[in-house]
Formats: sequence, C-alpha cells, structure tokens
Amino acid sequence: MEHKLDKFLRHVKEFDVSHYVWIYEKGNKPLLQSVQSMKKLGELKDYQKQIMRVLAHRKADKKDYYYLEYEGNELGWAELKTSIVVYSKPREHVRLDLDKFMQEQDKQIFVVAKNNLSLLKDQMLDSRFIMIKDGIEYEALFKKHRLQGWFSSDTLVRSERAKINVTGYTDDFKLYEFNNLTSEVRVDETKIYPITIVHMFRDINLAKVKTGMGNYWTDMSQLKYDKESLPEYEPPYTFDETVVYDLIQNVSEERKMTKALVERLKSQFRDTDIEIEPSNTEEVNDLIVDKDIELLQEELAAEKEKRKNIESRYNNLKKSFFGKLQTKYWKMRK
Repeated sequence: MEHKLDKFLRHVKEFDVSHYVWIYEKGNKPLLQSVQSMKKLGELKDYQKQIMRVLAHRKADKKDYYYLEYEGNELGWAELKTSIVVYSKPREHVRLDLDKFMQEQDKQIFVVAKNNLSLLKDQMLDSRFIMIKDGIEYEALFKKHRLQGWFSSDTLVRSERAKINVTGYTDDFKLYEFNNLTSEVRVDETKIYPITIVHMFRDINLAKVKTGMGNYWTDMSQLKYDKESLPEYEPPYTFDETVVYDLIQNVSEERKMTKALVERLKSQFRDTDIEIEPSNTEEVNDLIVDKDIELLQEELAAEKEKRKNIESRYNNLKKSFFGKLQTKYWKMRK
C-alpha cells in the first residue's frame, strides 16, 4: 500500500476497521481463499481500477494481504502494494468544468480525449469518494452507479443542499426523471404539492425537487419561491472532515453488522422449537437440543466479545483526535 498518501492512513490501520481502496496494481495477482492455503479463487486484474472494501488485513511472509469485498460480494485475500486508500464522503451532485479540466490535463489521472469528455458535458454526476495522490485531491465520480473516473477536486462544480418551500410554478413548469432534463414526467396537479427544493445548481438554474409525486429535476426559473430564503453558499467538506466521516461510517457499519448477527443468533435460540415424539425418542431429542443450544451460546458469546471490542474501539475513537474533530465539525454545521 502507498503509505505516504495522507496523514490519516496510520489511523485507519491502528483502528483496524474496514475501509476502501482503489485497486491499482501492476501485473496480475491471485485472489486467495485464505492466506495459509493459497487456494486461488480468481484474479485481481478483473477488478483493476475499481473501488473495493477491505474487511481485514493479515501479514504473511512479510507481505500484506487484504480481504476484499466488491459490490457486497466477498472475493478473497489479495496482496496489495500500490493500491490507494480512499475515503467515502457524503454524496454530492457535481458537474465537470470541462474547460478547466482540459487546461489541467497534466495533473489528471485519466486523460480523456476532448470529444469523449463532451459526453459528460452538463451531466450531473455523483461524487462519492476522495483520495490524495501526489499531493492532489481527486474525487471518484459515478453516473448511474458506475465509476466514470477520478477528477481533481478543483475541476468540479458542486450542487448545494437546500430546503426551500415552493409556493407555485409557471405555466411552462415541467418535471424530469434525469438531471440532464430528459424523460419528462406528467405533472399531476392533485398530487404535486408539497414541493421543496432539496438540491440546486444556482449558476445553471437547475434544481432537484421533492414533491408529492416523488423526487425529480426541474428548471428553477419555473418555480415560485422566496428568493431571500436561498441559503448562503456552504463550502464543501475539507479533507479532514471527510476522513472523520469515513471512519465513523465504517465503525458504525461494523457495529450494525455485529448487532444484526447477534440478533439473528438470539432469534435462533428463542425460536428453537423441538417437537417431542413418542417417549422412546424424547431423551435423544433433548440431547440434540442441548448440543444445539450449547453451540449457539458459544457463538453468541464470541459475537458479544467481538461487539465489546468494537464498542471499545468506538469509544476510543470518540475520545481521540478524530472524535474531537467530529464534535467540532457537527457544532460548526449546526
């Protein structure tokens, strides 16, 4: 792994929580069933330049192996050397400033021909991850849940979250399924209200609205609302804030997974219902139940211990530098 990317990587390893990486490896490497058996399950090259989740880390023969998950599927263990740690961030709608991008091609990871970039012109993309490479901040942009590439943060125009009540609309008011204002939706005047602007791009008069019919995109100039209710411009998250968000999200996700597993075990224990057959089989059935209950109790005890360890790490996190920064961050956001 590339350990000089940012000052927070050591904290990711220290807390041993799940995190994300962008697969960027030279040559081909196997995906293994376990570090000990070395049984091959697949090839890492099939996931080159994709974002994956690291669920665990092990050292073997002075090599670092990572247990990888992709789109909810556990793939196996792989040795990673040059893949980059990336951080999940609050989802933002953004668009690409093509002129600025073309002027700064020398520092872009993906240098795309201008005629291909034009396909993204005026498209609203989702920014979901951030990373630092060679001292430059890059963001992963998605379109319809598919990664389009990494773009430097200074080439992006961001949407703004809002909560603006709409009191009416003009005669030419239209709603659209997509953010490039295609796939028009018929307006049902009996169901359209209430209407609230929840996202907006001020410079191009584009807004995402929450209506009684659902969430859609529209032209802001077709809406009637109190112009003075427009919020002041809110700057994007800093890199430090994004890292705090990512760590807390990952710790919370692990707690949810552990709690769900404990609840499942408790449910199995509670719902154990053995039907008693004739008396000559009662003793055998009781023995089977006792063994099942004993196994469930052992699994439950192990899960409780794991949950206790996660709770301890979470409490340590709250008292750490990140915890203090998060508290300060939320106060600032209020």
